Amino acid sequence: MTPRPNQRDAIMCAALACFARDGYDATRTRQIAEAAGVSDGALYKHFASKEQLARELYVRGMYVFAEALDVASQGCGTALEALRAMAVRVLTGYRELPDEFAYGLLQAPPFAALELPSERELPMDVVARFIEQGQSDGSVRQGDTRTLAASFLGCLLQPIIMSRSTPGCVPDLLGDDTFDVTIVDTAMGAVSAR
Repeated sequence: MTPRPNQRDAIMCAALACFARDGYDATRTRQIAEAAGVSDGALYKHFASKEQLARELYVRGMYVFAEALDVASQGCGTALEALRAMAVRVLTGYRELPDEFAYGLLQAPPFAALELPSERELPMDVVARFIEQGQSDGSVRQGDTRTLAASFLGCLLQPIIMSRSTPGCVPDLLGDDTFDVTIVDTAMGAVSAR
């Protein structure tokens, strides 16, 4: 019997919610199956293991994140404009997909990031492409493009991580965009040549 595709989507959505809320280790496959409204057997028809499911969710999340950054950069005249648009998109993306961010940043098991397929760009690749472009026109500081891309993304993602993992340490960024300008400006300062 062939598994139903809509069950696969339901399982992935349920797993994402469970992993984001409880973490990978604390989540049981039975919880995922119940949340998806499927049997354990149906879950295993689509995914050989909880590990495979976690890995697929992580890879899918990275591709969605990279695509969102790429779309945000379109129509921007300069590398700095593209980087600023991507920075804004990271923060709005967090508000649109908080479970994806929680899983990808806080709850994904270390093995999920191993052996990411190289056939498509990852978020780091998209940012590094514009870092390199900005270095060529002198608007972005010189240095290793991937280190600068990591610094840029770190300035954007660390406040989200702190907001979720240590409530009260920094403002609740999910419900409050008051601090977006500060976060975006900090990320831009990490890479700007000026």
